[in-house]
Amino acid sequence: MKENENIRIIDIAKLAEVSPGTVDRVLHNRGKVSPEKRAKVEKVLKEINYEPNMVARVLASKKVYRFAVLAPTFSPGGYWQLVCDGIDRATSELKKFNVNTEYFQYNQYDRRSFDKAVKAFKEKEFDGVLIATQFGEQVIKLSKELDEKEIPYIYIDSGIKDQNDLSYFGGDSFASGIISAKLLLREVGLDANIFFAHIRFKYNEISVQMKTRELGFMDYLNKQDFKGKIYQVEVNPDDHTQSLAQLNEIVSNSNGLIGGVVLNSRIYELISLLDKMDKDLSSRIRLIGHDAIERNIDALEKDKISFILSQRPEVQGYDAIKALGNYLLFKQAPDKVNYMPIDILIKENIKFYNNYKL
Repeated sequence: MKENENIRIIDIAKLAEVSPGTVDRVLHNRGKVSPEKRAKVEKVLKEINYEPNMVARVLASKKVYRFAVLAPTFSPGGYWQLVCDGIDRATSELKKFNVNTEYFQYNQYDRRSFDKAVKAFKEKEFDGVLIATQFGEQVIKLSKELDEKEIPYIYIDSGIKDQNDLSYFGGDSFASGIISAKLLLREVGLDANIFFAHIRFKYNEISVQMKTRELGFMDYLNKQDFKGKIYQVEVNPDDHTQSLAQLNEIVSNSNGLIGGVVLNSRIYELISLLDKMDKDLSSRIRLIGHDAIERNIDALEKDKISFILSQRPEVQGYDAIKALGNYLLFKQAPDKVNYMPIDILIKENIKFYNNYKL
């Protein structure tokens, strides 16, 4: 018989010469069915290439699916708010399938905070997990525990190699580092000095993403016969005294333009520092930042940043939750790696980018 997605249970029953109730029990694997009758039904299903209406089946099942999200806390307008906005939108769309999402949030600069969030997560039962990967070692440990329980999990923000994650949604951090270096060298040249600005927080942690971006950045410099010096500047947002003196010295002792890069979304903290410098010095600095959050966009529009690289955080969160839902609800496995576009933003195109809504 030709495949017909609209075929009814009663039609299958007639073909198999059994009752509709028997067909229903076979299709939903519930109740007792004699081996002979089960064989008749399965033979007909095979002959007609029957595929059940998965949406109708899920809606009828009334099963509740619980997803956990391990992600950083955020301030209004911050990077992780954008990620969570995408997660919330996807969850809203999946609510008709009885999907609920619960957040377990932590301080992204404090691995002890991550451990507390994981502990709280373990006290409950979930069908799937979305994990932001700031702390590589802890994430790998948690992943192994989820593997043992056969609970699917998806990574966002940065991928971790050789794990059994269902999928990864986010940027290619190594490529992002390469692009940052390429853009910055075109601004300042191969002979210019460059500094990495590390924004200090209460806890001195460097995420997987930042480490990978720096590897990509340095890989590109090493392949381009870069002749300048590399400096590391630690910026304390609460006290600029030391970092201001260090930057003044770097620029004063350098010829021509200077390149600066911040490997996470907090380049706005560096802008606050540069605003305190003598303009003759700060005007020689060209900056590359990451993530189109409000404070970074403001600095870009004011020509204080040359380029911002963005990896569409809202789309990351949205796509990751939808993928987890499609996998558990409809048995649709996502691609293992799902890279977001690496958008290069400048003053002249940022307004068009901001007009884009998920």
